Amino acid sequence: MNISSVSTTSSSAYASSSSSSSNDEITQLEKEKASLQKEIQKENQSKDDAKTKQEKVKGIQTQIQQIEAQIQQLKTENSGNTQNAVQAPPPQDANKSAKADLTKQSNSPSNTVGNNIDIQI
Repeated sequence: MNISSVSTTSSSAYASSSSSSSNDEITQLEKEKASLQKEIQKENQSKDDAKTKQEKVKGIQTQIQQIEAQIQQLKTENSGNTQNAVQAPPPQDANKSAKADLTKQSNSPSNTVGNNIDIQI
């Protein structure tokens, strides 16, 4: 008698295209942030009076903080989607221990009745 078992490995499920679009959105936000940082540099070099510079820079910094918050939120959402979508394969040790237990049973004298059991995992 042959008993054979096929080991199954679950394929990893990858996050849907929504994470891809989130990555694109993060990239776009980072570009916008870099552009705003350049605006701050330009404003600091401008001929505006100190009060005007300060007000403009403060407004730009507020925009940068909002963008950073959006980026962080998207990264957090992306991380959650990836963790939920990727499935780990079953532990290999469980298959080995099951094989060892069945091998022990088939080799014990009390179970021997002339039938050979061949277990493949």
